[in-house]
Amino acid sequence: MSARSSAVRRGALAAAFALTALLCAAPRGAQAVPLFAQRYNLQCGACHAVLPELNQFGNEFRNRGYRLAGAPKHGTTIVGLREQVGYNRDPGGGSTQRTVPAGALLGAVEVGQVEAFVHDSLGSQGGPSSLFLAYLAHYDDNSKILYRAGLIELPLVHSPAQRNDTLTTYGYESALVGLNDLTLATTRWALEAERNVGRGRIAADVAFANSSGSLYGGKPEPTGRTESFAQPEVGIFARYPLTDEVQVGVDALTGSRQITLVGRRPFDDPYRRAGVSLEAKRGRLELLAEQWYGRDWNGDGAGNAIGSFGGYARLRWRIGDHAFVGIREDAAATPTALRTLLWYAEAHVTRHARVLIQQRRPISGGPTTLEGALTVGVPWPRGQ
Repeated sequence: MSARSSAVRRGALAAAFALTALLCAAPRGAQAVPLFAQRYNLQCGACHAVLPELNQFGNEFRNRGYRLAGAPKHGTTIVGLREQVGYNRDPGGGSTQRTVPAGALLGAVEVGQVEAFVHDSLGSQGGPSSLFLAYLAHYDDNSKILYRAGLIELPLVHSPAQRNDTLTTYGYESALVGLNDLTLATTRWALEAERNVGRGRIAADVAFANSSGSLYGGKPEPTGRTESFAQPEVGIFARYPLTDEVQVGVDALTGSRQITLVGRRPFDDPYRRAGVSLEAKRGRLELLAEQWYGRDWNGDGAGNAIGSFGGYARLRWRIGDHAFVGIREDAAATPTALRTLLWYAEAHVTRHARVLIQQRRPISGGPTTLEGALTVGVPWPRGQ
């Protein structure tokens, strides 16, 4: 892209921000449940091309700590509730329960120049409630750096949980290597900083501990071991747009896990993870692909190194403003290989409810699984 077209693009985005800030004063109801949108009376179409994915403005809104400088603010409910009823035609595991209700309590409040956010799962399937996200965020206007501190997701090319468009975690993001139970989708207690560098964006974080909670909660499975960080985990995540429709990314993590088995002395498992990603869009067609490589130097506690790799490729077609159909291949080898093909469709049936239907088919053979979910958010937006 030429310097002229790049400048035009940045100018257009700045103009869009200014226009949105002016339109925030208009007396219209917010069309989105998130409390950040409620604060500025934004409609869902301002931040989302197709829910739950963010569009360019939505990403910039997030990158600025969900703040619009100079825009009028409105009171919020501070607390929101998200309820999801899941369906599984063949629950398996000896269970006959095909529907599973689950919920999450969300909260957001401004304290001066700091944004406080919390996501607490209310539990499901007999599992307890648990804290999934809890962080403070601050966007510094001078340095253009966004800081976060607390329980956060890794800044991957897509959100593993908060904006996951299916019921299934993507590819390698939920892969367990040896006895190490820390996955890419696991939320961490960490410090994070991110900012634009030229046309790209770089984020870095240092994690000291992790949470065992999940997006909606669930009954935990006993593993017979306890784990913690033997040393802080350090990560760096870079995104760079090649054109307006193509973006590449590189991610890297390094850390060490302390693992204690019942009746045994604890041992450390130093590990590394590295990934590359590609995101491309053409009209209503979207491609997202990522490949990860990992190595654990003592994943079994016996001094044996374990290599791992995996990823996903997703092709999605947008239908209108709030619906899409997609196909995704997930793969992970840790070192046992598993590949799955996923078909799914998702749509908003009202402004406040979303329906998802998906089918999972193991490529290596096995039963096909049909699943679905109805997700509803409250409170209703103002004026509706």
